[in-house]
Amino acid sequence: MYQTIVVAIDGSDCGDRALAEAIQLTAMFKARLEIVHVVDNSYLKYDMGYGSLADLRPDLVEGGRSLLAEAAAKARAAKVECHTQLVDEILALGDIATAIDAAAQRVHADLVVVGTHGRRGVRRLVMGSVAEGLVQGSKVPVLLVRAPRAP
Repeated sequence: MYQTIVVAIDGSDCGDRALAEAIQLTAMFKARLEIVHVVDNSYLKYDMGYGSLADLRPDLVEGGRSLLAEAAAKARAAKVECHTQLVDEILALGDIATAIDAAAQRVHADLVVVGTHGRRGVRRLVMGSVAEGLVQGSKVPVLLVRAPRAP
């Protein structure tokens, strides 16, 4: 059914759960896993000239590489074929959902797996929702994996 599965990771608990789900699905369907991390460059919109926020970028890129290496190790430990992709598109300025969808299109993905915090109301409006953006804009099916509920 699925030949290529894309999972977006960000280092969060729900991102880790999405990775675990994607690894299971990839193994079940004997598919190929594409692990994607998008560097969030949205902070550049707020650079007011009081010091350089652009100095954050190398750390964000290196953090993304580290996340991808850890995720690939988990996939390989489960004997899942995988490839990693670091997306660092400065001009996207934080449009992470579109960047994930574009990465899925590049590899001809059959499914995108992404974690969601399940925020509602004002919290969702203030923080935005990558998952919602993917569901509304993706050209391929999207599987949402919810974060564990707080006790």
